Amino acid sequence: MRKMLLLVATLLLLSWQLYAQSRTVTGRVTDEKGIPIPNASVIIKGTASGTSTDADGNFSIAVAANAKTLVITAVNFASQDINITGKNSVKISMVVEDKNLTEVVVVGYQSFKKTEVTGSVATVSGKEVSQKPIGSFTQLLQGRATGVQVTGQSGRPGANGYIRVRGTGSINASNEPLILLDGVPISSTAYSLLNPNDIEDLNVLKDASSQAIYGARGSNGVILVTTKKGRGKPELRYSFQYGIMKAQDLNNIDFMSAAQKLQYEYEAGRVNPMLDSMIKNRVTSGALPAGSTLFNISDTQRGDLWGILTNAAPDWRKTLLPNGRTVSHEVALTGTSDKIRYFFSLNKSDNDGVSYGSYWNRTGGRLNIEYNALSWFRLGTNLGVSYTKENNVRSLYNSQSANTALYLINPYEPVFLANGKFNPTHTLYSPLEGTVMNPSLLNRISTFSTLFGEANLLKNLTLKTQLGINYNTLQQENYLMPGSNLAGILGYNQKLDAGNRDFTYVFTNTANWKQTIADVHSLNVLVGQEFTKNAFYSYSFSGRGMPTGSVNTIDNAGSPGTVTSFKSDWSLLSYFGNLIYDYDKKYFATFTARRDGSSRFGANKRYANFWAIGLTWDITKESFFKSNIVSELKLRGSYGTAGTVPTGLYDNLGTYALTAKYSDAPAATPARLSNADLTWESSKSSDIGLDFGFLKSRITGSVDVYKRITDNLLYPKNVSLTTGFSGYTSNVGSLENKGIEISLNGTPYKSKDVTINLFFSYTYNQPKFKSLYADNQDQTLSRFVVGEAPFTYYLNRWAGVNPSNGKNLFLTKNGDLTEKYSSDDAVLLKGKSPQVKFFGSFGGSVSYKGFDLNALFYYSGGNYIMNYVYATGASDGEGVMDQQFTDALNYWKKPGDIVQFTNVKDPANHITYDTDKYLERGDYVNLRDIVLAYNIPSEWAAKAKLKGVRVFAQGTNLLMITKFKGIPEVGEANGESTLVTPGLYNLFAQPPMKAFTFGV
Repeated sequence: MRKMLLLVATLLLLSWQLYAQSRTVTGRVTDEKGIPIPNASVIIKGTASGTSTDADGNFSIAVAANAKTLVITAVNFASQDINITGKNSVKISMVVEDKNLTEVVVVGYQSFKKTEVTGSVATVSGKEVSQKPIGSFTQLLQGRATGVQVTGQSGRPGANGYIRVRGTGSINASNEPLILLDGVPISSTAYSLLNPNDIEDLNVLKDASSQAIYGARGSNGVILVTTKKGRGKPELRYSFQYGIMKAQDLNNIDFMSAAQKLQYEYEAGRVNPMLDSMIKNRVTSGALPAGSTLFNISDTQRGDLWGILTNAAPDWRKTLLPNGRTVSHEVALTGTSDKIRYFFSLNKSDNDGVSYGSYWNRTGGRLNIEYNALSWFRLGTNLGVSYTKENNVRSLYNSQSANTALYLINPYEPVFLANGKFNPTHTLYSPLEGTVMNPSLLNRISTFSTLFGEANLLKNLTLKTQLGINYNTLQQENYLMPGSNLAGILGYNQKLDAGNRDFTYVFTNTANWKQTIADVHSLNVLVGQEFTKNAFYSYSFSGRGMPTGSVNTIDNAGSPGTVTSFKSDWSLLSYFGNLIYDYDKKYFATFTARRDGSSRFGANKRYANFWAIGLTWDITKESFFKSNIVSELKLRGSYGTAGTVPTGLYDNLGTYALTAKYSDAPAATPARLSNADLTWESSKSSDIGLDFGFLKSRITGSVDVYKRITDNLLYPKNVSLTTGFSGYTSNVGSLENKGIEISLNGTPYKSKDVTINLFFSYTYNQPKFKSLYADNQDQTLSRFVVGEAPFTYYLNRWAGVNPSNGKNLFLTKNGDLTEKYSSDDAVLLKGKSPQVKFFGSFGGSVSYKGFDLNALFYYSGGNYIMNYVYATGASDGEGVMDQQFTDALNYWKKPGDIVQFTNVKDPANHITYDTDKYLERGDYVNLRDIVLAYNIPSEWAAKAKLKGVRVFAQGTNLLMITKFKGIPEVGEANGESTLVTPGLYNLFAQPPMKAFTFGV
């Protein structure tokens, strides 16, 4: 004990002596013109201790007596090491950095300067996120990362878009990229749970060289999400946003007014129930003679009846899709000390959707801490927690959906009945009443956490171990309340409780050795092992005959319903390594290998090996290269392999279902055929890229040409129905994606007060089958065909309306005109598929003193969409008693009419089947974001004891240019069409939101 006390006393004495030997260094940081640089970071080299400059560029920092170097960093300036030996005061002049040369990107399990990367990587920086208020993770990616396509962004609060990196690589397995949040994989359902303001940067790995270290998980691209870390002296930040949202307007179509719809029904020879009742009441009162109908009364009498309905007609669009609202608050504390760097944030976001009664609220927090425990050892944790509450109002293809009802409820039907209750309308259901009486409530809790330790045991050797955990829980309550309209139609009320638990952990161990030889040869060797485990559990139970709306626990049900539960688990064991060599920062080579073992395959196919090679040549470093114009010229190339696992967990196994009974005892029946030879989808990818910069990188850009071929495609293979099965999962063919990516960034003008930046990106991708097994023609709307893109449409061809008799015309298989429809005349529409062929973005920013204006346009095209929304509202007479578009008024009335629609009086002419009449190109250009912001002068903010204040106004989805009738960006409700091909057809998903947001 005495020895311990002596040791503690000695350490305290030494620390006091060191403190007593400290000194203070002051300084001023300016740019090349002598203008002060506020908020520059000043760090004592080799420590985490530091400070930042004030509004005048001044700083003061306490350093040890033997401290030799300060590291000065500032946004848009090159970092500098300043020698302070024997100095108590310094002046620093910062030089504007070439961001394209010094940008740091995360690839694999390491970070590199962009010039050292041999692969194709797209980066979205944290600065871009902070200066352009963004509400969701997928919104952060769209138009900001070349080669990354985001589709299906419905306006439902909390809805996720679909992300594709360089096209569709599979027809049945997942096409989602691997998304790692601080090294932990997250699913697409968790996108909305992330707070965009917690994100430091995003790096999208697109080619084999950058993806290969992730093996099978990285075959569809990898998105590395890095959250914020503490920097500089402690800072407390607060942000607030308030937004008003409305449903995006339909393009190129209008709903009929009440007067138009009544006239249309009359011309079609139809009478709606409201008019029929009004006429009967007038006959009863004697106002109309007996036997009166809508078609034998006078025009004046008919007009009087119509006037009653049109004068009372409500605005159903405003009623069903009212304006929404978003309010968010966020507070963050960030900073460093000599041993600890920390980032702590809390956020709350409340969102009322534009569909009546919908809402989505998120409360979350994050704590990131790194602790330098010893000079050679550090540890840390990144912990994120999110809690969401949602009323997931119905969005299915029926009148229970508010958005669907908009296309069905007639414009003259009232919202409320005379007794004040919701009007069920002619659809027999009120979505407004359903929102109140049939709620669907979802609560989610998610955690994203990592715990790591890193040791520098030797000068060039770093060992790191990390445990990552992603845990998600969902609780859902669907209630069909007693007394509700739908309960009356069905004859019962019902309550459903359901939920699930999804737990994933990843245990990663790496060793990284770096060595420089003779100042020109650099080696970077990384080897590692990783184990991933997932466990999933779900349950549901229901009951009918609930006594009241407030007494709604299942044990109070009059009769029990079904009870189900499900369990699954899977695991992935991996070994990996890569070797990076560079010669004099001029030539770079990367060699990567990974071996994955998946529980989703049989023992004979469980393991697979993947590899890649990447090469880079920095031409500007060559002695022969002399140019005052070209500042960067880097040639890249890569080739490698990857794989994909089935989405099903047990597709290789023959399974049995214990759902049958035999003599009142449980019995097992075969449920699925086995396929012990089921193996990995395997892909081969090649990429050639050129990065360039001109005029000291005032103009920068890149061009990539790529090709990916996926073999052993996973897909159900048909078998004879006499076996008792329809098919089994097998490896059936080969799919190729090839394309080009172009990105350009420039600063055409820059002065002391004004800066103009412009950008442009373009991606072209063309998928097509290279081979397929023969029996694959079981799709009804589309086909898989060698030489064509997946889901190429297979339809009858509509040829217009016969002017002589008003009947529909079609083309036979041989191209002859006919009035007879036959499904045998359907043909493959070559070149017409839902696959987007090109997409990209353009825009820029202008800054003047403290003001800046940013605009982002996004465009997409080359795809075709089966427009079921337009087919419903311009239905050729089939939907005459539902709401219709004004285009439907252009129907055949007399011989010689050149029109779009047939005679609505003849039901035999109505198209009730799929033809290419409603197949449209999905091209569009959208003003995705425009932001006007003002940075209050630092001297003004300082008077309020603030470091800085930024206020902004933002518009989202303010303008769309398209020939598509409707909104081409939204596909089928509840899942688009398939996970493979969003946009195969569109139904009635909630439209994207047009929003105006203000904040500070």
